[in-house]
Amino acid sequence: MPDQGGRIEVTLTRTRNQIVITVEDNGPGIRPDALERIFERFYTDRPDGEAFGQNSGLGLSISRQIAEAHGGTLTAENIAGPEADGAAKGARFTLKLPAAGGKAQ
Repeated sequence: MPDQGGRIEVTLTRTRNQIVITVEDNGPGIRPDALERIFERFYTDRPDGEAFGQNSGLGLSISRQIAEAHGGTLTAENIAGPEADGAAKGARFTLKLPAAGGKAQ
């Protein structure tokens, strides 16, 4: 099987009142019970043996605080895969911010 490699896709859309930035990947997704916890300060959830450097568990917490300070939201969800077992085919982070003269919803 050829190497599929990782994929990260960033999209930006604007409506009359809102800017929406979406970041999606094709990784394993986020454990369903951790979808809100990942925004808690100092929370980390790395698989055993993961060699992904040191992490403090602050990045997503700070990012959400900044979004909210600007009247927006930052959320996470899994991208549903086509498999019957319900396995995720990646994760999606959505940042919504008010556009100039508008208010986020």
